Amino acid sequence: MLGCLVIGLSVVAGTGLGAPLAHADHNSAAGALHGTTDGWFNGETVTFFYNKPFFCAQPPTSAAASGCEVGEDAQIPPRPGPIPTLYVLVPLGITVDPATLQCPVAGSCINHPSTVDLSRIFPGAGDVLLPPHSHVVDEKHGGWWKIEVIGVTDPDAWNRIAQAKSLAAVRAEQAAGNATGDIGTNLYLFFQVQGR
Repeated sequence: MLGCLVIGLSVVAGTGLGAPLAHADHNSAAGALHGTTDGWFNGETVTFFYNKPFFCAQPPTSAAASGCEVGEDAQIPPRPGPIPTLYVLVPLGITVDPATLQCPVAGSCINHPSTVDLSRIFPGAGDVLLPPHSHVVDEKHGGWWKIEVIGVTDPDAWNRIAQAKSLAAVRAEQAAGNATGDIGTNLYLFFQVQGR
């Protein structure tokens, strides 16, 4: 499984470089502070409404311009108390229908970091563009969300997840060996889950 992750991330790793920054890059992808993406929740497509920049505090250390690190959990949250999880699904080494990607352009998604440090899971990938991805949650909530990354390594598995639109479908593909385990980050996003 780690081999698939490394292969998939090697494609992503070559897509962008930048200078390190010690904290969050508050100039999000499009410079906007209000906007939406789609997300999946319990079998349906919902809208995520963003109105604050992302949060990536160090430690863990990050070589990305955004200060965001994939491969190690956050040590400093944006607020005290429990924070729900947003699962970011990344196609690794596979081609998927762009219509199934909620953030289809590398490095460009509303109030997401434009770059992340992947060196903990792929040595040498210290500052790369945020890869194209989709989102799934298992509760409706507004405010801060902790980010966990899951790499999907089989195109049929990706299509089953996109059709089911649920965390249960993701867990089934992980159990079948078609996706990585949950990968920790120091990244938090701020949004409200809204129905359609």
